[in-house]
Amino acid sequence: MPDQFYDQLGEGYDTVIDWDERLSREAPFYREVFARNGVQSVLDTACGTGEHAALFASWGLEVVGADLSEEMIAVCRRKHAGRPIEWVRAGLGETFAALGRRFDAVTCLGNSWPHVLTDGDAKRAAQDFAELTAPGGVVVIQQLNYAAMRLRGERLMGPQVRMVEGQETLFLRLFDLDRDPVRFTMVKMTRGAGGWAREDWQTEHRAWHRAEMEGLLREAGFGSVEVAGDFARNSFDPQTSDQMIVVAER
Repeated sequence: MPDQFYDQLGEGYDTVIDWDERLSREAPFYREVFARNGVQSVLDTACGTGEHAALFASWGLEVVGADLSEEMIAVCRRKHAGRPIEWVRAGLGETFAALGRRFDAVTCLGNSWPHVLTDGDAKRAAQDFAELTAPGGVVVIQQLNYAAMRLRGERLMGPQVRMVEGQETLFLRLFDLDRDPVRFTMVKMTRGAGGWAREDWQTEHRAWHRAEMEGLLREAGFGSVEVAGDFARNSFDPQTSDQMIVVAER
């Protein structure tokens, strides 16, 4: 279950991500989409440790962050204490029931959508997005392009070496792409006096395709659906693009 996977990672998730680099690369894309759609309020679903939500709040927007993982929401509340952000525990497909309100923008970032494994869950999540999005609002879903990863045989992200609590720590992210759903493994190796100690966590990802995403969102009531291949808004190519970024207008 993805919530158990992220409950185990907790604040360790931030150790794997270079947030300064990532947000500087992604921020212009979100700014342009929000400006084009007159966004004043944002719901960041599957918000993780809350870095995207905090970015949006720094722009003066009203922001709510939601995540299925109880530990991730606890991290958000500790890490971003004092910021004007509401944090709610709710998974994809159940967030409107938890909040009962609409937003100008709903985001699902950080390759979170692939945790939706079944057609039924996907339909519920897409309908939930439609209920959460105000008329004229926008949904942004960012995920990896697994089709290109499979073609390139690209199954490893990392390694990344960090000092964590004074110990040399190595992180690997592995994708078993020869199976469906894809198995995603996070490996953490910590160097101590007795050598290297290893921990790893696993979850599953579904490799969603463009046509599936467009069909889900249109069926849920979204009109315009655009798909970009990166944060520079280059056209999506299923064979070469690193990302699949879906922007759907209500």
